[in-house]
Amino acid sequence: MAFVLCGFSFPMLATPQYATTSTFYCDFTADVAHDDDDDDDDDNSCNIKGKKPHIVLILIDDAAWNDVGWHNDFIPTPNLNNLANEGVIFKNMYSQPICTPYPAKHLVILPMQPYYLPLNYSTLADKLKEQGYMNHIVGKWHLGDCSWSMTPMWRGFDSHYGCYQGATSDFESHVLTFPFRGPPVGTGIDMRDNTGVVTHQNGTHNTLLFSERAERIVKNHNPESPLFLYVLFMAPHFPLQVSMDKYQLILTLAPKRFENTVEVDDIDRRTFAEWEVCTRELFNSLSYFRNDLKDKGMWDDTIFVFLSDNGGDDFFAGSNYPYRGNKATMWEGGVKVPGFAHGSMLKNPESVNNEMYHFTDIFATLLTVAGGTVDKWYTPAENPNAPVPDAPLVTDNVNNRYLFNIKEDPLETINLFNDPYKQDIINEMKQRLDEYRASASPYWFPDDGDERGNPSNFGGFWTPGWC
Repeated sequence: MAFVLCGFSFPMLATPQYATTSTFYCDFTADVAHDDDDDDDDDNSCNIKGKKPHIVLILIDDAAWNDVGWHNDFIPTPNLNNLANEGVIFKNMYSQPICTPYPAKHLVILPMQPYYLPLNYSTLADKLKEQGYMNHIVGKWHLGDCSWSMTPMWRGFDSHYGCYQGATSDFESHVLTFPFRGPPVGTGIDMRDNTGVVTHQNGTHNTLLFSERAERIVKNHNPESPLFLYVLFMAPHFPLQVSMDKYQLILTLAPKRFENTVEVDDIDRRTFAEWEVCTRELFNSLSYFRNDLKDKGMWDDTIFVFLSDNGGDDFFAGSNYPYRGNKATMWEGGVKVPGFAHGSMLKNPESVNNEMYHFTDIFATLLTVAGGTVDKWYTPAENPNAPVPDAPLVTDNVNNRYLFNIKEDPLETINLFNDPYKQDIINEMKQRLDEYRASASPYWFPDDGDERGNPSNFGGFWTPGWC
């Protein structure tokens, strides 16, 4: 049985001292036991004909379980469906509840905040660079940008086309106004081509810009060199924005079943679905990636991974149905995300994998299939004198404690916390959480709104170099 315990406060996102190798490599063997005597199991790399595999990792923003076609027939995503059904669909892939989550009350890295992915972390790009990869990132960064040393070109990537912040206020002008509600504090353009500001693309949806750049990278890549292409689309994160004048012809080509969807009367949900039709299907890069990679003779040597960064936001038409909860919660709807892997090297294609995986598996998995190793996880704090927060392990709200058998009750309808026959399980999980809390590193998390980072100081552009 698989149990999940809710209502516990994690003062720090604790990680093990040493990383274990992921349970899914190139075989992605769903529910298939390995033969311990099989010599092939000793080598988890994905070398194909003596070459390292190309890696394409697609991460979309706030796409919920019910927002992809292989879970919901009313979302017409045929290209994605084909890739998913040819590969391995992850039935139990878990994420953090929000992108770049941080401890306790903290949420994400915000604009004008002098915080970042600590420099003592190696990124996946850093580690793949050691394996001879050419690394390109397209889309949002959102791991800190107050110093140039924190930005992609200094964190293992050979190029970056996209934005530094975690959201935008307008997908076509590329202007971000912060905060998103209330009186503005900072307003500026957030779009970069490597380190230079992009000012000539006003009027083009950034999804299209990201798709075009990713295609260009593939077309210009030398197939003899292993490629790591990391594409982070900001869609379908708010604001819901579709340029109907540009996409009207495309919409007329959309599958007719879209017109008959039960969600058609929900204007936001319709916009959400139209966005998917326009930017992730008929216009978008995924089918083009495949064609471009085939044209370059790279497709058969490519492992292609597709994920959403967290659950959907039902305030902006995301649907986590049938699961409970929303983005930024620990309910299944907040942390269970759609995903799949595709590649000719997969030993069990055209299957559904029912094993439980977490985003933290991705780093170790992709590095291992590239022939690298993960030595250890680093402690996240950069301020050694920061105190460990005095946060309760168990919430004081007795109405906010839950225990669910996720395997038998995936919709989290039966709270077993007070079941006398489950107290041994609860005590064991409490003990494990106590152990994690004891290993939690101190953290430093400065306030946002630092005026040094205001775009007004840099000609109206969100710019590093102020911390």
